[in-house]
Amino acid sequence: MESLIPDILFTLLGHKSEILQCIVDNDSNFTDDEYIILNTEDKRLLKCFLHLAEEYQKLNTVIVSFNRLQSIYKESESNRQGLYFEAFVNGMLIALKPYRDCINEIEKNLSNNKENKCLLTETLRKVEQHKPLIVAVNNILDQIELSQLHGGQILNLVYEVVCMEFLDNKVQLSLIFNQCLQVLISQLNTFFAHGVIFDPHNEFFIESKYSKSSKNFKQFSLLPSLMPSFVPLSTASKITRIGDVIKSLQHSNDQSSLINYKDISIQLYGHKRDELFSDLLNLVNVPLFTKNEFVKVIDKFYNVVDEYMLKASFNNDSFSYHMKLVRDFYLLGNGEFYKHFLNKMCSLSLKSEHSLRAVKVAFINTAQDIKMHKSVNQVFGFSSLEDEEADEMTWTKIKVTFETKWPLQFIFTSSVQKNYSKLFAFLSRIKRVQTNLHNVWIEKKSKSYEINANNVQLKTQLSFLIDTLYSYLQLDVIEDEYFLLLEKLTTANDFQTIKHIHDIFQTNIMRDSFLFMEEVYLGFNRILDMCENYCRYMTDITAALNPQYKQCFEELNLLFTKKPNKLVTLINIIREIHVTPKPNQFILRLNYNNWFLQAISSDG
Repeated sequence: MESLIPDILFTLLGHKSEILQCIVDNDSNFTDDEYIILNTEDKRLLKCFLHLAEEYQKLNTVIVSFNRLQSIYKESESNRQGLYFEAFVNGMLIALKPYRDCINEIEKNLSNNKENKCLLTETLRKVEQHKPLIVAVNNILDQIELSQLHGGQILNLVYEVVCMEFLDNKVQLSLIFNQCLQVLISQLNTFFAHGVIFDPHNEFFIESKYSKSSKNFKQFSLLPSLMPSFVPLSTASKITRIGDVIKSLQHSNDQSSLINYKDISIQLYGHKRDELFSDLLNLVNVPLFTKNEFVKVIDKFYNVVDEYMLKASFNNDSFSYHMKLVRDFYLLGNGEFYKHFLNKMCSLSLKSEHSLRAVKVAFINTAQDIKMHKSVNQVFGFSSLEDEEADEMTWTKIKVTFETKWPLQFIFTSSVQKNYSKLFAFLSRIKRVQTNLHNVWIEKKSKSYEINANNVQLKTQLSFLIDTLYSYLQLDVIEDEYFLLLEKLTTANDFQTIKHIHDIFQTNIMRDSFLFMEEVYLGFNRILDMCENYCRYMTDITAALNPQYKQCFEELNLLFTKKPNKLVTLINIIREIHVTPKPNQFILRLNYNNWFLQAISSDG
């Protein structure tokens, strides 16, 4: 049996031995050899050696074949299986080194033993100490091949196996994990330094997408299927936000194609730059990697970036100034501007469709008339929600765009601006109807027309309704929430808090302006439709002959009579919803001393 020891050791190193296999298989050519006489116990030991050798041969085959392919296709990235699998193979080579060293040590002792004596049982005991590790690595490899895992999926599998293994195997398996982790850390290092993804094989859990607009910078999104389990969703979102910040900062600096990435990272991270990247790179040297360690390092990056953005937001009262512009122009807070603007739009305001170009020209001319600074005028632009190129559009589909300074585009996002556009369309429509109702009354009173008593009563009720609605929206909703926002900003200590405060502000004013109550919102828009038709009926001589306007006039009269009474229905819906107390303030204003409901409940 001692004569077979060199073959056994050779086989344990991942090579095949036909002699040993034939002996185990009872091949007569070997079992009858006088020099190879094995008893039952020897055969049992030999089978144990071969079983261990087979387990290692699977791994050795992958290591050898991968390294051979790597040398053959060194210049061709497309023929490689990916950075994470390459790291996994390198990790196997490192983790199994103690096993190879053990065999080499046995072989060395054997060569020094002139009597060539070796206890097979003791040899088996030494090498089988490494069997649990070899089996565990084989199981990982089988799962990778069976499920066709790649990239972050390989990293995640190794991480989960390490977490479940006992201490003896945990240390060696951690060597494999560290090799795979090093790929992720390298990708994050490039991402945090330059805002660039190095991912030739699509293995990273973050991907980049370009916006349709050439003015917008590249943005990043998550690929959950490639996300390791030690990366919480909140942490992954922070990573993408850091990348977005870097790209936006590069974009805001208006740099040439040769971007000085180093300057960007120094500008963003300041004196903490070296410390941050050192902590990131040191993650691969942590003896037993933990999820908390990873999250802690990412949070350090995020907090520094957030602090930089916070300072930029409050620099020269940047955010407060932008919010004032939002209040003045999106939410019609600048009464002087909109008084002149709506006067210029007077002829258009009585039409069902408007020229987008006319709206833009009226806006610019109004800004010039009231001597508004050009920088303010250039901040806002108009387009259509339905078609950017449309020349004719309905007022309710108008879209207002708003240019912001860095980093406020992370607050005033496209979806936020779309919400403000919806508010603007609703508020401006109410304001136009209010202006037209007053203008109609002034026009009729200034001329020697005989005014019908029913028309006078209807006009009074309409004006009171629209005036009350507009006052409620401006004073009880927008003004109240705006000053509450300014108050909360004094305690904001990070950029995300500012964003959160603003998001709450916008959500609250949309909710209390009935935009989330679809039935109420549509009901008010129907009333505004009828008011616009009423103004056309009162100002257009030919309108009296138009059946459409006459029908609308009759509907308005029904609106303020007992049967049917759509307005009372709307008020009851508002009462029933009870989302916040504010809509009840509208009812209180409208029905002060019960006058209004009594007036509209009486038969015309």
